[in-house]
Amino acid sequence: MSFPAAQAVAPTGAQPSSGSATTAVSATATYATFVAPDTNQIKQHSPLLLQTPPTVTRALSLSYRYILAADRAAALLTWTSGDVWSSFLLVCVWAGLVLHWETLIRYAGHLLAVGAVAGYVHIHSKVDKEQQEHPTLDAIIHTLTTLTTRLDMFFSPVTSLSLTNRDLTRLLATTLFLSPVYIFIAFYILTPRLILLSFGSFVLTYHSLPARVSRTILWRSRTARLLSFYLTGIDFSKRKRSVSLDHAVAASAHRVQSGVRFTYVVYENQRKWLGIGWTANLLAYERTAWADEFLNECLGLDEFTLPDAEGTGMRWKWVDTQWRVDRSNGDDDGWIYYDNTWKKGSKEDVFGKYTRRRRWVRNAELVEDEETMLRHAKKGSDASSVASSGNVPPPQEVE
Repeated sequence: MSFPAAQAVAPTGAQPSSGSATTAVSATATYATFVAPDTNQIKQHSPLLLQTPPTVTRALSLSYRYILAADRAAALLTWTSGDVWSSFLLVCVWAGLVLHWETLIRYAGHLLAVGAVAGYVHIHSKVDKEQQEHPTLDAIIHTLTTLTTRLDMFFSPVTSLSLTNRDLTRLLATTLFLSPVYIFIAFYILTPRLILLSFGSFVLTYHSLPARVSRTILWRSRTARLLSFYLTGIDFSKRKRSVSLDHAVAASAHRVQSGVRFTYVVYENQRKWLGIGWTANLLAYERTAWADEFLNECLGLDEFTLPDAEGTGMRWKWVDTQWRVDRSNGDDDGWIYYDNTWKKGSKEDVFGKYTRRRRWVRNAELVEDEETMLRHAKKGSDASSVASSGNVPPPQEVE
């Protein structure tokens, strides 16, 4: 299994290969490469399916078609679909709808409705076909990770600024102060239709290569930086990002410290035998002494190990130093007592209670592997060195 994480690569003049689309977020000067899942690798069995609860697997399988559709839409918006003409066609469709929507509704409104239904059926059938080609859990995780990366890229122009409440207040005050200028432009220079067309085209083409190059060149002008400050009240020149090795390692270390956290749950089960008391010896046909949330057998606390994430660039690490008992629903020791058939649970060990269980929990994080982190940071430093030598000038300011 491989996760399509955004990888930092040197910005060169070479064209991307046909199997991938290379884009750049100008705010961080990071180039993300999206690679389609390897069919042979995806179809292989992996421990992921065995380690994932059935309910989660079912939910991911049912939502896979919607994840695929959202991923295709995000690819068009970020110009990472591998075919830039698809994104260009989307811009043309937007321009046609905005400029001629009255004529289209008046003469072809009924045809547009049928076309919308036909488009939905076409997309639905195409997604279903792709879902049948890659039905494994690895493919779902691959697509979901790619979708997350693309959405992060699409919203990066706003999220990369890290605006505070003070910045938002200044932005609102400046916008209100410039309201007469906007009203004058809307009445005498640009019509509302052209304003909508310009804004939509700016959003749809923001991540295209010509737009990125144009912004990089334009931002070198001091006049452009001053104009952006007077129009927004925010000094973007103070928000530029350093691409040195120390800063890259520090940023990666921060991501490691704030990894994705999960809670591992293990249930301890016991049965009471007359003359012996509570023991871990249970009947052969019932649950085991140690089980997960779905009554599947698992290792005890001393033998429990985190799953292997080899080949993903990630690794698991414990957050808690040791397991702890969940006492929220049981007695003082966390035990919940049941009858002979594991029903009618209560907090008291009274007559008629022959089985019991308690819940052990421990938190773990899925973080970047340190070796991979340092290697990517080194690549980012080399890329900035090559760019600063004059081959390809990197963006110096956050837009």
